[in-house]
Amino acid sequence: MRATTDAPASGRRWQVLLGTGITLAALYVIVDYGAFASSVYVGVTATAAIAVGIAVRRRQLYRPAAWKLLACGLALAATGHSIWYWLDLRGLEPFPSIADAFYLAVYPLFVVALWLLGRRRGEADGAVSDALILGTSATVLAWAVLIAPYLQDDSLTTGQLLVSAAYPVADLLLFPLLLHLVFAHTARMGAYLFLLLGMVAYLAADVLYAHGNATGWYDPGGMTDGAWLVAYVLFVAAAWHPTAAAEPPSVRSAPRLSGQRLVVLGAAAVLAPAVILMTAGTDVALVRIAAIASIVLFLLIMGRMAGLATQTRRQAEVLEELSLTDPLTGAANRRYLEHELDREISRAGRTSASLCLVFLDLDHFKRFNDDFGHRAGDELLQDLVAAWHEVLRPVDVLARYGGEEFVAVFSDVDLDGCRMVVERLRALVPHEQTCSAGVASFMRGDTAKDLIDRADRALYQAKHRGRNQVVVAEPVPS
Repeated sequence: MRATTDAPASGRRWQVLLGTGITLAALYVIVDYGAFASSVYVGVTATAAIAVGIAVRRRQLYRPAAWKLLACGLALAATGHSIWYWLDLRGLEPFPSIADAFYLAVYPLFVVALWLLGRRRGEADGAVSDALILGTSATVLAWAVLIAPYLQDDSLTTGQLLVSAAYPVADLLLFPLLLHLVFAHTARMGAYLFLLLGMVAYLAADVLYAHGNATGWYDPGGMTDGAWLVAYVLFVAAAWHPTAAAEPPSVRSAPRLSGQRLVVLGAAAVLAPAVILMTAGTDVALVRIAAIASIVLFLLIMGRMAGLATQTRRQAEVLEELSLTDPLTGAANRRYLEHELDREISRAGRTSASLCLVFLDLDHFKRFNDDFGHRAGDELLQDLVAAWHEVLRPVDVLARYGGEEFVAVFSDVDLDGCRMVVERLRALVPHEQTCSAGVASFMRGDTAKDLIDRADRALYQAKHRGRNQVVVAEPVPS
């Protein structure tokens, strides 16, 4: 009973935590910067660390080690904030300070946490490669906008230069792992979506702080600091969200290159030469020409890749359809039948729904082939399937089992209803031919083999009794 009542409580808990945290983050931004605001900031950060830690202990989270690292990172951040505010409110602004040591120690923990959560069995779909492509492109932009200004500032000491550059470098380590969460599709789950948004807010605050600190517009207590608080609150919501305990679905092994991802990769490809184009001086015309030519070439290549991706996707769809369809008649093949029958048996076992399987076999088909030829026999099978498809429901399965034998699977249909449908099918056999049928109804505990064997034996009885009739299999005593 505890498991059934805990899930709704957890669902309400993350909503309360998220709402309270966002309210406190807004309060921090609204009130004047000072002792009260700093107390709110440190308190929210420390509480976030504790809340994530409690979630790890009380809930069976997927990859708990990753969430523990996240809680430890938040605890380090809270310690760093305490030190920084203590120094700042007293007019002491040493840079670098011991607070920076705590802040920088957060990044390795976050990096490992994201790596653990993003790891998947059967890694495919180019998620890692695409994340590295975008991470490499972001490095160029970060160097030009965030790191280069510090390198060109002669007033900075070596220690100040190293610490100032360390933050954007640490962000660049987080960025590919963050993208990997997106490309690996885990972000579609609620917990991972909150984690993703939290990391985006964290990186955005880092970028704004680095730019504001370099250009002189940053002041504590504003929206930039508020973005860090929002990030911490989102981490808490992620840890307490019900989906944090669920294992994300495995990544499909088939390669996919969606149009959206292609656009993102194309933008990443042109970013580096675009940075060159925007930052090059007027006396480097050759560099500008090379940058423009690189952008044009990248766009042409991406256009070509888009066409190839579309063609490949269409071919894959055709191949998938062919792999599940009988090439002569257009009916399903045995592979598709086995998959659907297992699924329907599982559903019938769970819901006690009716399920019937029918073996249908054309009578004297060999004689028809001998009299009219194999081509006429093929046309008979094609016309037969076309006629049967006209009366079958979309949810019904009609598969060619072999030669002139077919199997039909009817879900949510009892024996009487199934027999009526089978009689309609027999009446539609073209070219004045007939067919025999054996019907079996699903019983609890049946496997696919049990159901097929009973229907096959019923078909054999129909043949033995003179053909052109329907025989319903007798239930097997339990």
